[in-house]
Amino acid sequence: MNKVRLVRLLAGLVLLYGWGHAQTKVDGPVVLLIGPPGSGKSTQATAAARLLKIPVVAVDDLIKDNAATFEKIRQNKISGMEPQSDPVLNRLFAERMEKGDLSSGIIFDGYPSTKDHVDYLSNLVKNGVLPKPLVIELQIPDQTVLKRTKKAKDSPVSVEQRLKDYHREMDMVRVYFPEAEIIATDGTKSIKKVERAVSDILKKRYKL
Repeated sequence: MNKVRLVRLLAGLVLLYGWGHAQTKVDGPVVLLIGPPGSGKSTQATAAARLLKIPVVAVDDLIKDNAATFEKIRQNKISGMEPQSDPVLNRLFAERMEKGDLSSGIIFDGYPSTKDHVDYLSNLVKNGVLPKPLVIELQIPDQTVLKRTKKAKDSPVSVEQRLKDYHREMDMVRVYFPEAEIIATDGTKSIKKVERAVSDILKKRYKL
């Protein structure tokens, strides 16, 4: 069995049997903000967190806060994946939940991004650890994304791969996460207009 298959097998066992300790139940809103590169997910996640008064769990923060873990994975060439798509993020999220400040709700930024991640979150919903999530998709045409990121001087190859990752993420959420409520909004508008649109969605959904 190669190392990638071994990692996926271990991730699957974790989905079935948990992490070996009790998981903190979340009683408040669970919101997944999903969008292509340059859509302003992190900005909107921060604004949504202010409105709902709940923390943001950002994949980039999980990676930054666990740099030693990912460096070890890189050195040992265990998974062969980018950090944002590594199954180990499920364990790191489980550990993040144990800090105790997510029980009132969570805004997700950049997670889930693979079927492993979606399966893990879906399993938490089925087991009553998380409530039914709200997915807000910031929709932007691919050509607009490419124009925006070109102005920001991002690598075209990197942007195209991230676009593929985004479309794959949305497809997986729709197919493998039927418990999710998905609402799309126009992400091409100004930051303030997108923030108001997201705010309206949240206020209506959570009766604020």
